[in-house]
Amino acid sequence: MPRKKSSTKKEVAPLKLTRFEKARLIGARALQLSMGAKPQIEVTGSIDPIDIATQELKENVLPLEVNRVLVE
Repeated sequence: MPRKKSSTKKEVAPLKLTRFEKARLIGARALQLSMGAKPQIEVTGSIDPIDIATQELKENVLPLEVNRVLVE
């Protein structure tokens, strides 16, 4: 018996980032900052690149995005 498609709609992943996605984004952005990228937030004093990346994530100004692959 042939398999019947249930729907043509694509499922949408939740908008909330998982802890793994957050860690990956913060790590990638911290590496960029340590290599000389300009911060997207106002930085006062000497702050660790991880702290800057975390603050950028909280303020939703990270220049990175997450592409998710949904597997059935």
